Amino acid sequence: MRNYPFPLAAVLALLLAGSSQAAEKPRPAQANQTQPKRVWTNDDLDQLRSRGLISIVGQEAAAPATQAPPTPAGTTAPVYESRLDDPDWYADQAASLQAEMDKRLAALQQQQEALALAKDRITQAGVAMDQPSIGVTPEAAIELLQAQVQEVQSQLDELTDLARQHEIPPGVLRG
Repeated sequence: MRNYPFPLAAVLALLLAGSSQAAEKPRPAQANQTQPKRVWTNDDLDQLRSRGLISIVGQEAAAPATQAPPTPAGTTAPVYESRLDDPDWYADQAASLQAEMDKRLAALQQQQEALALAKDRITQAGVAMDQPSIGVTPEAAIELLQAQVQEVQSQLDELTDLARQHEIPPGVLRG
């Protein structure tokens, strides 16, 4: 027979006693099974709220607008079935892709200029370990930047094709 320290033995005894009492008591889900199920409707919400069975957090939704907000010219904006039919959506997408393209082209140009300057000073190929580089070699960095520019150009081309399919005028994408 093994002797257990008093605190461990007391904890085990309490756990065993607690689990046997829990098994004897009916659970709330078991007690509610005798009551018939009820479907609550919107009319019953006040009754549920007064009993403390429901709470609503936040502001109640305002009544839906019956008409579109006027544009600066005083006319209402057209409503489209899909964003793919909305010229403004295409203009926004093209603007963000063009901004990304400009950023990547600037990074590419900066890397190409740095490589051209480095070739005048460095006689051996290598990477400056004390400076951040996106490629193993400067040439690889330029190849990565060119691939990124090509990726954005492909996205712009896909957007142009999608606009053409949805009969969006080409000028919308240009600005």
